[in-house]
Amino acid sequence: MTPTLTDRYVAATLRRLPARQRPDIDTELRALIADAVDGREEAGVPAADAEVQALTELGDPVRLAASYADRPLHLIGPALFVDYTRLMIVALSTVVPLVLVGVAFVGVQAGDGILATTRDAGLAALVAAFHILFWSTALFAVIERLPALRARRTQQWSPLARAALPERGLDPVTIIAGTSVAAVIAAALVILQTVGPVFDAGGAPIGPIEPSLWNSGALLLVWFLAVASIGTAFAGHYTGWGYPQAIANAVLNVLFAVPVIVLTLSGSFLNPDFFAASGWPDGVGVVGWVIVIVIGLLSFTDFVDGFARARRTR
Repeated sequence: MTPTLTDRYVAATLRRLPARQRPDIDTELRALIADAVDGREEAGVPAADAEVQALTELGDPVRLAASYADRPLHLIGPALFVDYTRLMIVALSTVVPLVLVGVAFVGVQAGDGILATTRDAGLAALVAAFHILFWSTALFAVIERLPALRARRTQQWSPLARAALPERGLDPVTIIAGTSVAAVIAAALVILQTVGPVFDAGGAPIGPIEPSLWNSGALLLVWFLAVASIGTAFAGHYTGWGYPQAIANAVLNVLFAVPVIVLTLSGSFLNPDFFAASGWPDGVGVVGWVIVIVIGLLSFTDFVDGFARARRTR
């Protein structure tokens, strides 16, 4: 018996469905097509044309099978696209600058030239951006195809979202602005320390950071704490801010602020030669106190705000 258009259409649809769904869909789809054909025949359409019109109205069997199986035909759909773009903006604007500055710092410590350091830092930033884009896209594509995970998104929009989101965590603009400013400051320190504009009698650049501290690599701890802070803030924004996030934020603040303040007050952080060569020998004391006050106030404010937000959420 020669297969009809309906037989071929149904077979093409069932081929793309799980085996357990095929019997029920087969019966349902054939009944649906038969009803559509009968309706057209009653309206005076020839039988052959009625079948073609009914199948055309149902559309491509690939799309029909995807609708039966609840399987998306797009990489990332509208339900997740907003969260996906938010993740891209935050991750690319924070992690990539930190990688750029961090690799430049390591290159300078290793004694590489300016061109080699710039090349390595640029390549590392590009690789970091690629991995962020690839793995984040892959993660969202997997979530898109698993209904159980897609239904567990922590942020569902509602008319009250405008009032609720600031209580949950940090606003994306705050995260981006804060981490971007930190990356710019770090980059400026690297440039001042390695390029100039202050030089000694031999023409070597004099940096504002104490050379022994700079050469020891202790400042690499700052990059680790910065990345950890970004992760804490990002997790708090997307999963809700609670006491675990507040405690982690407090620990990071203490680990960052206390060593910097102690080193600054003991005279082990700033380089007196830099300020002497700049014509401002008293600047080491003035700048030191500015650093202590600013870091102390910012860390204390962030410390208190973390627990205040956790309490409001609870």
